[in-house]
Amino acid sequence: MKRKLVIGTLIISASAFAHDHFMYTDNLDVTGKDNFKMKVMLCHPDEGKEEGAVNVGTINGKTTLPKKFFVVHNGKKTDLTDKVKIGKIKTDKNIATTFDTVYGKEDGLKGGGSWVFFMEPGETRDEGYAFFPSVKLIVTKDSEGMDYKERVAENSNEIVPLLNPVNAWKENVFRAKFVDKNGMPIKNARVDVHFINADIDIVNDLYKGGDEMEKVGVRMYTDDNGVFAFSPSRAGKWVIRAVASMDKEKKIVHDSSLVVQFK
Repeated sequence: MKRKLVIGTLIISASAFAHDHFMYTDNLDVTGKDNFKMKVMLCHPDEGKEEGAVNVGTINGKTTLPKKFFVVHNGKKTDLTDKVKIGKIKTDKNIATTFDTVYGKEDGLKGGGSWVFFMEPGETRDEGYAFFPSVKLIVTKDSEGMDYKERVAENSNEIVPLLNPVNAWKENVFRAKFVDKNGMPIKNARVDVHFINADIDIVNDLYKGGDEMEKVGVRMYTDDNGVFAFSPSRAGKWVIRAVASMDKEKKIVHDSSLVVQFK
């Protein structure tokens, strides 16, 4: 499939992109739930049936569990590294390694508010590059909580939403800020946004890619304040991937992601 990338009002072709690391759950609104499952995976989410997934946290066939995974709720940070398990995802093309977690009442899913999950999955090798990603997922219960707009990850690059990524409409303009390990804005950083063109059943570890679609990818760059904005073309979940640095000679990439949901 010939991929299309939207930049401003122009549509251009792009033959190759790096895969997106992202943390996923079936609904970012967890109102009424006692627990839910999250899965960190690596794939081309907008490609539908065309692409398989890649093993996360894996070098030369060896998978190492992440050393950083936590949640922030009501300003309190809780370490969750011992809750991460090695999982899998079966796509239309292959089976790949994922990182899986179940979070419930016994862990802190009580009352209303927002929960901000942050993980550094560790080094992953893909297409000759070494990727050092950070992935973030924000869920909300009873439409409450303000943690979503706060920086939570010291010493890590991070996407900080300026609009709740759970209670957004596709007519909204979604805005966020990309900051470095010191919390300073990263200006002129490349930001790719990809629609998740798939039905993902994380309970049964299945990824069913959709048919080819147009207007499923957009690229932009942060301004001098590290801020970027986009208006989604359709409802559903989108993966935002921001690149902090890319050394093409050494083939090393540091990037960050955030999944957002539009009604």
